[in-house]
Amino acid sequence: MNALKRIVDIINSNINSALDKAEDPEKMIDLSIRETEEAIIKMKADLRDKISERNRAEEYLKNMEDKVSSWQKRASLAVQRNLEDLAREALIEKRSAEEKKEIAKENVAALNDLIKVTKENIEEASEKLKEMKATSSTLKARAKLAKDRMEVNKRFNSYSNQSYAKRLEELKAKIERWETEAQLSQNDIKREKETVSFEDLERESEIEKELEELKRNVNNVKEN
Repeated sequence: MNALKRIVDIINSNINSALDKAEDPEKMIDLSIRETEEAIIKMKADLRDKISERNRAEEYLKNMEDKVSSWQKRASLAVQRNLEDLAREALIEKRSAEEKKEIAKENVAALNDLIKVTKENIEEASEKLKEMKATSSTLKARAKLAKDRMEVNKRFNSYSNQSYAKRLEELKAKIERWETEAQLSQNDIKREKETVSFEDLERESEIEKELEELKRNVNNVKEN
């Protein structure tokens, strides 16, 4: 579990560092995945080393078991031939081999426990890595959205309320000026349409006279 805890610490440390230093969270997500992969590779290397050490310990344990059996046989053989000194020596060697055998047995058991825990850590870390990779796109999208929101808030906060109100007033005054200019322009066009020149009046008078003359001629024709 210690190895897995180190992985979690790596991820948390990177994310906190990104927030503190205003770094790119998307890059930090990729970095966290890469460092998690490297941590798993290291755990697998440690596992191979522990397995090799366990195998050597088992070989040593087997050697001690053989020695215990061998010294036991020698002690029995010496007793059968009334060689007590040799029997005593064999028993002493047997006792020494038994003590070494017990130490080797405990070492093998301890290494087996470490191997089991390491395998569990690798399996759990691998599952976490799969989950990280599967959700990295979503995490990146969320990180980008959060970063964009922070940028907007930063820009908004860069203006004081007084400055913001002043800009609104300036914009309002400009819009009102445009509206006034548009109204004046429209009135000018209207006045141009309503203006009548003397030439227009004379032309209309002549047309009226010509029309009256035409009507009189038509009436005279009808009377005759």
